[in-house]
Order: sequence, then structure tokens, then C-alpha cells
Amino acid sequence: MDKPLLKSCKACGIEISRYSPFCRNCGHPQGSNLAIGLLILFFIILLASYMAFTVYCAFHTESLTIP
Repeated sequence: MDKPLLKSCKACGIEISRYSPFCRNCGHPQGSNLAIGLLILFFIILLASYMAFTVYCAFHTESLTIP
């Protein structure tokens, strides 16, 4: 079964295209699950990179000291 092509705006309730990023009537952004998922994935990768860098620096601080 196909998904309907129209959905209700989250703010004003008018029917809009389900692919529209904002409502043409009130301008309210509709948001998408894909955009939210990609943003969360970005922050997880950013946090993992920070943690890896911190651990790397913690174990290699003795090689960074000036004799």
C-alpha cells in the first residue's frame, strides 16, 4: 500500500505535500526523520572522534614533553 501524498501541517493543519520542508500556508518547518537521524549520527561521530583523540593524547603525553 502506498503512502498518501498529502499530510497535515504540524502547526496549522492544512494539507501539504509530504515531501515539503515547510508549510506553504504558515511557513512552519515540517522536519524530516532523515534530517534528524543524520544530525544525531553527525553528533555521535563527533563525540566518538573527540573521545578517541582524548584517549590518544592521554597515552602519548610523555612523547610530547620537551627534553
